[in-house]
Amino acid sequence: MVTTIKMPQLGESVTEGTIERWLVKEGDRVEQYDPLFEVVTDKVNAEVPAEVAGVVTKIIVGDGQTVKVGTPLAEIETDGAGAEAAASPAAEPAAAQAAPAPEPVAAPAPQPELVAMAAQAPPAAETAPVPETATSSSTLTNSSTRMTPAVRRLVREHGIDIAQLTGSGGGGRVTREDVLAFVASGAVPGTAENPVPAALAEPAAPPAVAPVPAPMAEAATPVAEPAPAAPATSPAPAAAAAPTPPPAFTAPTPMAAPIGGDLDVPLSQMRKGIAAKMTRVKQTVPHAYTVVEVDMHNVVRWRATNQEAYKAREGIGISYVAAVIKAVTETLRLHPTLNSQFAEDRIILKQAMNIVIAVAVDNGLLVPVIANADQLSISGVNHRIQDLAARARTNKLRLDEIQGGTFTVNNTGWFGSVSSMPIINSPEVAILSMEAIVKRPVVVTVEGEDVITIRPMMNMTCSFDHRVLDGAQVGNFLADVRKRLEGWDPATPIG
Repeated sequence: MVTTIKMPQLGESVTEGTIERWLVKEGDRVEQYDPLFEVVTDKVNAEVPAEVAGVVTKIIVGDGQTVKVGTPLAEIETDGAGAEAAASPAAEPAAAQAAPAPEPVAAPAPQPELVAMAAQAPPAAETAPVPETATSSSTLTNSSTRMTPAVRRLVREHGIDIAQLTGSGGGGRVTREDVLAFVASGAVPGTAENPVPAALAEPAAPPAVAPVPAPMAEAATPVAEPAPAAPATSPAPAAAAAPTPPPAFTAPTPMAAPIGGDLDVPLSQMRKGIAAKMTRVKQTVPHAYTVVEVDMHNVVRWRATNQEAYKAREGIGISYVAAVIKAVTETLRLHPTLNSQFAEDRIILKQAMNIVIAVAVDNGLLVPVIANADQLSISGVNHRIQDLAARARTNKLRLDEIQGGTFTVNNTGWFGSVSSMPIINSPEVAILSMEAIVKRPVVVTVEGEDVITIRPMMNMTCSFDHRVLDGAQVGNFLADVRKRLEGWDPATPIG
């Protein structure tokens, strides 16, 4: 039986997508959920998995082509015996006879802002569990290992000895999840030539790589941390044997300056998508803005007090973004209109609180979603931020991780911004931008007397859709978020 693979819907308002590149070729054998191709839309760059297991018999739309949602892209033959026969010589070429010695390929270093991947359902616990490896007891060798070309390439990229893997797929086939779980277990510590990318570590695995800071963006980025808040670095846990990672908050690679005249730079598919959506949103959504100033004194002290123990336990630092998201989700329950969507003749109040973060990448901006963020502890949110950001930077986000956002928290403060006016991520109706935490002289009341003192202050800007919200509603929401942050309890559990 032939199954037709079509261009998926990658968001409520997305009508088309671009095939960035195919990860398989005609004749390749794939298992269900194996990645087929990378697709790019505005603010989305993700792998699309196979809906069924079988042999790729036809690729209809090639690399670089843009097509409408629902357009047929490929065909997979799922008829048992016939599919196996077609797959034998084509899908398992000479590599199955005697796979070449693992060739170290420099994996993309974790880029300093965020990044993960795993379950279909939104996480109800702090982080998704690490997939269990291998249920098959058979030992694999270079000549007997069954895996798709994409999985075999992943094995080569990490220099993994195939004999160390146990396949959990049908007939002992090694799946992508088996390889990722093996890497996340720390069994492949990496080398200077072949480091283990943070994006491949599962959220619940003991962190063996340095933390990737909070999100960044035109609407969400990691907060710049005030000097006094940075505690002494604690020794990494014994399990963390990975090499020293690059420093956090590295900016996306800038373009080289033109030499000898002007230079025309074609827009990437992602940049074209961003340009189209931003233009459409600004033309159709009436934006309004409200800014408040927040004294982060208690949050900074709380973080400094807990940072060393948390880093020793979890292997990553505590992000201010996680604390702000926690305050936001608690406040949204009191102001449900901000957690809604505009639908022309009605407003849809969303029950789920799916918080969108923004991740800056070299070719644009990605906006993964923390599903059911209100059900996570601060540590759970913190891990999801790291995980989503890391995988966003290596195009490893799943489709369910880029859909269903209800409210965006942006962190422009990571690069020192103290004021910004973010564009709403329509059909959401509001976006909160947190700016840099900066020491400033402020007036506080001590025992009835006004005194001037130095406090770590942070501006928060909320852009909102004036068709749905008014200044008073947004002002009250921001006042409640500020109240939670300024009254932060030093004993607040991290989870």
